Amino acid sequence: MITLLKQMTKERQLKKDLVAFLADMEKNLEYFYVMDQRQFITHGFSLKTWETVKAQPLIKKHESIEVCMQALEEFNRLYKEHKEYELWYTSDMKHKTPENARKLHALKHELDKKLKTLEAIIIPAGQALEREMVNIGLLKL
Repeated sequence: MITLLKQMTKERQLKKDLVAFLADMEKNLEYFYVMDQRQFITHGFSLKTWETVKAQPLIKKHESIEVCMQALEEFNRLYKEHKEYELWYTSDMKHKTPENARKLHALKHELDKKLKTLEAIIIPAGQALEREMVNIGLLKL
């Protein structure tokens, strides 16, 4: 009886985690569209729920999901690096040299370039997650 209750609790938690992860994926796609349309990057992507689901077998079997999350992690790393350098650059007039300006511009260019690749990565991952959730009965067509 206790084993059955533990199994049911574990399944319920998995379903809750997957629903939250799907919501994060949808939010990330929306973030992408807003940043792409505005041509202005204001923040990184949401990775809050990734840690809770990344070890799940039904997530691991979809390479597109892992590739997507790695790309979002890389984007967030680039964004953080750019913002930190930008803060350093603007913190003191001595930092505002042509060489440092070129480096800041290069960081921004790399971030913009990375953003352009994300739509083709986020959409297939979201579709794979949705298909998996339909297959296990969490979503209905």
